Amino acid sequence: MNSSNKKVLITGATGLIGRELSPYMQKAGFDVYAITLDDTNPDNGFHWIKGNLFDSHFVEKTIKEISPEYLLNLAWATTGDYLTSNLNYMFLSAGINLLKSFSENGGKRAVFAGTCFEYAFKDTPLQETDPLDASKNTYTFCKNKLHETAERFCIDNGISFGYGRIFYVFGHQENKSRLTGVLLDKLSRGEEVLIKAGPLQKDYMYTKDIAGAFTAFLDKDVRGVVNICTGRAVSIKDYCLLFGRKLGCEHLLNFADDCAGQPRLIVGNNSRLANEVGFTPAYTLETAIDEIVRDIDV
Repeated sequence: MNSSNKKVLITGATGLIGRELSPYMQKAGFDVYAITLDDTNPDNGFHWIKGNLFDSHFVEKTIKEISPEYLLNLAWATTGDYLTSNLNYMFLSAGINLLKSFSENGGKRAVFAGTCFEYAFKDTPLQETDPLDASKNTYTFCKNKLHETAERFCIDNGISFGYGRIFYVFGHQENKSRLTGVLLDKLSRGEEVLIKAGPLQKDYMYTKDIAGAFTAFLDKDVRGVVNICTGRAVSIKDYCLLFGRKLGCEHLLNFADDCAGQPRLIVGNNSRLANEVGFTPAYTLETAIDEIVRDIDV
């Protein structure tokens, strides 16, 4: 990657979305520094810095040495007991510490990742100005508290701040506790899969498009909340059937209507993403699933 004045520090660069960032960051001319806990990282043009995001002294030292103009904060736990885990409070604290050090060392533009689960759900597409219900669990509470605190801090300290609320994510090498991971794991081994909430409709976005969207968002002076979504809903049943057809084992999928207490529709309005950020997804649901299926050993 060619060095430029667009120096950015990224957290979460080895996660489901972060590991897709490299081509988009390169095309946009960013010089990327990424914090990682791993000993071995991909040779993708990033400057990898080993350390713990929860170590405030390490973060302060790193940001002082790099002096990035941009900050992209994607890091968060989203598997296991993440909805109730005390890790959420640690990520909240780490995000605030990142911004403090970023500001002290000349930072100008920060974008943080949020979640659509901060919204109060409704039967029409969710807009950035819609009411929230962020107290539903520890995860959404901490995400929204970080958003509120970071936005206020950036206003007070002259930093351009954006907050991307991510909807439903699917991509390569997903954790086997997530729907896509379950489908790929079981169907590729010829095992039946029971889908309990087939009629529910979700806004699924491919990780490569999410990475592209965050890069474009970071590169523009668009402030406030932006939905990171496609603006289109697909039923869980139809989503799963696409994987079944691509893998040639549609017959292994069984469906139930066990949707009690769950919102029937979760889809975002993506007009800010399209019109202000200027980003349009490059993949359809089908072309994205084609790529994912080609990436596994069947």
